[in-house]
Amino acid sequence: MTNYSSKSYPSNWTVLAAQVKEREGWRCERCGHVHDVEAGYMLTVHHLDGNPTNNSGWNLAALCQRCHLRVRARINILQLWLFEPEGWLIPHLEGMREERGESRE
Repeated sequence: MTNYSSKSYPSNWTVLAAQVKEREGWRCERCGHVHDVEAGYMLTVHHLDGNPTNNSGWNLAALCQRCHLRVRARINILQLWLFEPEGWLIPHLEGMREERGESRE
């Protein structure tokens, strides 16, 4: 996976990230925990394909910092065909396939 710098993020990243968090009701898509910084659950936005220049809706996941670190270390959405994806990933995977014009099968 390519390493990107913070300069790769768009100038409106703060707005995009807030929209993703709003879309998910300020809850982590993976564990469902609400954004609660004092309890150690800060909501972040993760680029599932690792590319901060790809801000397609399917590629942006609202994850608490704990899940963000786990997902970043273990999941490459471009290789999901290797295993059965977790339920929260399915809409992202379908969005990616739709954008690419791929069929589900």
